[in-house]
Amino acid sequence: MIAILDDKHQIIQVNEAMSRRLGLKAEQCIGLPCYKCVHGLSEPPNFCPHSLTLKDGHQHIEEVYENKLGGYFLVSTTPLFDKKGKMIGDVHVARDITELKRAELELKRSNENLEQFAYVASHDLQEPLRMMASYSELLEKRYKDKLDKDANEFIEFIVDGAKRLQKLINDLLAYSRIGRTDKSAGEVDCNTILGKVINSMHAYMEESGAIITNDELPTLIGNESNFVQLFQNLIGNAIKFRKQEPPQVHISAKKENNEWLFSVKDNGIGIEPQYKDRIFLIFQRLHARVEYPGTGIGLSICKKIVETLGGKIWVESEYGKGSTFYFTIPAKS
Repeated sequence: MIAILDDKHQIIQVNEAMSRRLGLKAEQCIGLPCYKCVHGLSEPPNFCPHSLTLKDGHQHIEEVYENKLGGYFLVSTTPLFDKKGKMIGDVHVARDITELKRAELELKRSNENLEQFAYVASHDLQEPLRMMASYSELLEKRYKDKLDKDANEFIEFIVDGAKRLQKLINDLLAYSRIGRTDKSAGEVDCNTILGKVINSMHAYMEESGAIITNDELPTLIGNESNFVQLFQNLIGNAIKFRKQEPPQVHISAKKENNEWLFSVKDNGIGIEPQYKDRIFLIFQRLHARVEYPGTGIGLSICKKIVETLGGKIWVESEYGKGSTFYFTIPAKS
């Protein structure tokens, strides 16, 4: 739908789609104030892109809900100037996105329901799984080597399966908790967070010979446990997916406009180009469990944390030469 408006909010010209949506003929629209026939108001609203364009002389693109027209619209307003450079109005283009907004809302509800199900299911499975793990370990302690070779092997399978299932449920529970209402958000010093993560991974670092270095990191707004999980997963992966040589991991951050760009660089095995997006999907694994243990949820958790904070995450890698994971976080207000 297209309309041309003057600097007094009056309609100069409309196309058929616009006049039909207003319930008028095209000639009946001429001279009408847009705030009356479009918004149903007695004066121009502040949220109207047309008002914003008249105020600053720039193009504006906004999503607006028009109660009178009964829907959501993506509206763009582009200023019009006369030969002397004076602004005389604008071109007003509106696209009905009501169905798109409904689909987005339905998808949001579906995702919320799925996350709620994952949270409840993983939470309720904790107790019976703990019991299963405890008794299988007790069975292993009491009867290992008292039965035949096959029985010992079967007990090992049960114990290993219980432990892996427990890890999977814990990760699924962690994933479902991200983004849930949390009143503990506040200032988070990323240098302190990184120090805690490195201390918690001390044994793992000694075993692998890993060297972790970092530049000065910023203080941001968020939940401390989410930042711990984010750095823990990225650094843990950098150490896990290593070559024969000791892993080297470097963490840095630089401010770009209104956000911080973080990087976690390693000298590991790298990632083939066709898998760069797949690795962020939940339960996706590129390697056999015997080569590299894990549940395949770690990077999905990282992605959800970063996106919940309003940023994005991606990887740049050369197979056999290491990877650099980048993520952005909005600067604190």
